[in-house]
Amino acid sequence: MRRRSSRIGLSTPLQPDDQRPSPFIGGVSRSPRQQQGRVLGPAPSAGQTTGLGLGLATHDEKSRPARKDRSRSRERTRTAAGGGPTAQEALRRFAALLFRLLRTPKGFTLFCTVSLLWFTTSYVNKHSERLSRRPVHPRLLPLIRHGGNLAQYVSPRLGNRLKDWHEWQVQNDPNRPLTPEELAVQTRHTFHPNGLLLVNPKGRHPIPVLIEQAEKKWKDKVARQSRTLSEAVKEYKQRYRRNPPKGFDDWWRFCEEHNVQLRDEYDQINHDLAPHWALEAHDSRHRNRVMQERDHTFTIAMHPGEPHPSIHGPYAHIKRAADIADMLSLFTGRMHRPLNITYIIDDNPAVMLPYAQRERMVELGQQGEYYGPSEFIEGDDPNVSNFARACPPNSPLRRSERGEFTTDYSGDVQRSFIWRHQKAMDMCLHPESRKLHGHTMQQGVPLGPLVPLFSFAKTPLHSDILTVPIEQWEAHYVGYEPPWEGKSMNKLLWRGSTTGVEFNRHTPWRKSQRARLHIMSHDREGTKSVIWSQRGQLRESNFSVATINELYMDTSFSGALQQCDPETCDLLERTMDLKPTIGLDESNTYKYLIDVDGNGWSGRFHRLMSTRSVVLKSTAFPEWYQDRIQEWVHYVPIKVDYSDVYDTMAFFVGTPDGQGGHDSMAEKIGEAGRQWARDFWRYADMASAYMYRLSLEYARILHHDEGDVDYIEMPSFDF
Repeated sequence: MRRRSSRIGLSTPLQPDDQRPSPFIGGVSRSPRQQQGRVLGPAPSAGQTTGLGLGLATHDEKSRPARKDRSRSRERTRTAAGGGPTAQEALRRFAALLFRLLRTPKGFTLFCTVSLLWFTTSYVNKHSERLSRRPVHPRLLPLIRHGGNLAQYVSPRLGNRLKDWHEWQVQNDPNRPLTPEELAVQTRHTFHPNGLLLVNPKGRHPIPVLIEQAEKKWKDKVARQSRTLSEAVKEYKQRYRRNPPKGFDDWWRFCEEHNVQLRDEYDQINHDLAPHWALEAHDSRHRNRVMQERDHTFTIAMHPGEPHPSIHGPYAHIKRAADIADMLSLFTGRMHRPLNITYIIDDNPAVMLPYAQRERMVELGQQGEYYGPSEFIEGDDPNVSNFARACPPNSPLRRSERGEFTTDYSGDVQRSFIWRHQKAMDMCLHPESRKLHGHTMQQGVPLGPLVPLFSFAKTPLHSDILTVPIEQWEAHYVGYEPPWEGKSMNKLLWRGSTTGVEFNRHTPWRKSQRARLHIMSHDREGTKSVIWSQRGQLRESNFSVATINELYMDTSFSGALQQCDPETCDLLERTMDLKPTIGLDESNTYKYLIDVDGNGWSGRFHRLMSTRSVVLKSTAFPEWYQDRIQEWVHYVPIKVDYSDVYDTMAFFVGTPDGQGGHDSMAEKIGEAGRQWARDFWRYADMASAYMYRLSLEYARILHHDEGDVDYIEMPSFDF
């Protein structure tokens, strides 16, 4: 029940039919629900204060202006008649309210802000495409940014568009200084997976970048090498997913005795033997026996307990066979099983498999299964070269020989340097280099079955087992070796014979590696664009070809002409500037030496690395030490097309006008190469670091059907 207020007091007795006026709007009748249960008195007269029973009283009507009285009188009349305000009256009221609002400072500010937002929204929506391409004055950029922040409260979509417009204007302002992050991105060179660094003209000179990265990689490789036998076993299992071969512990002791470095880096052995794991042991032994009767081979036979291996085969009498046998005698008596290794005497590889067959054999070998006669291999494209058939179906080399488009990374199209030499030697990734080498410009050896032939040189496409050559290797080279500052010739030296290709009228010998080097360095016509370094930044200039050849190059054929028919030999004598050979004393006075391939690998690399000179190496053959050396730390890799030779020499020697030289950096590379040849390429390194471990791995493949072929490390209970 509702409680009555004690303050209710009516000055006039309430009658049942009287209507009590509203305390706020005079003359407004109550609803029937409000009239129930309440007795209202007559309406008060003008100027009389009436008590409402709630302690409220109305003001004197005479105190209000006459205009308001007439307005409210008309309103009470319309209300009493049951009607609302008309549309014209409502509009007049809204206009009066808006006018009163605009007369205040805050109201005027709000009106201007809303109007500006509406105008901006309409203008940006209508002209967004033109505005996005039109630069604005830098002083307007803060207004656009703040406008976007403000517009986001009203329209998030509009605010985001304004902010995006602001960011686009900022990023495309040519006078804006770049942030360090933006500068790093815009000046970054491209390290392509094919082993080439694609030069960014806006960046630093790439050679310091390559040297810094290479030094870090070499330090990391040396630091992570195993120091104990247990660490070596663990690393072996992680890399190759199998136990080490039997005799691994004795191999480790051999390395300890001879202080062999880098005892974990033997990925080349695993790569060469990977397809042989798919052959059953009796099949591997049969193929091994067949190769011993092959022409152009000799076989080294090692027997446990015998200090020196025996030699047999068609070419067992040659000096190369005797030298190899002497090297293997360092560990022959340590072998646990008899082993025959058949070498091919040629400088070139002899085994190549179709890509699909090799990949299938590697896959089966990893799964512990065998490759049999019933194994189906999809046929290869017979219209491409044997090199292309040894590449993946979608590789650049195979696509280029099928007439499909491939990106050209030759020096004529894209300036580049080598950052990963092994990838740069992969012809599958570099079809542009196939016609620039005497070995690869041919069709390639016939594709055949997998046979265990040990070769001294091979490309990444061949399936020979890579071994260590001993020719031209000496522990100490007789000759005067001056210090770096005593080397008087600040040029690049090469002298060589006419090998590497058959010099005849049926062969494009002018495109072969050695011939191109001679022709290029003796050219005197035209100009060439060369990049150089100025305070670390890359600069590009055009120089006369005659000037830079005179400044940088001293390369030429020398000695008696070889591998040429009479007609071509006569042409070489008339057109080539043949020079006499030079001795070690004279060659050691040159600060820069270049090593290029002959018919196969280059046998002079160890001698060149034993000097303090910087060795530039251009080759298509990865050698046994490839996992154990670091480009740009110990030597400078050079592309087969020689497109980076002048840029490299300009960085180290400087431009013809004497700018941009880096003699101290060249001295550092030369000294690092000499120390590497002294500490990592010793006689014991060739015998134990590679051939001993290769022999253990191959012996296990020949006898893996027998027991006790793995090295199992016993757990240690030394608490």
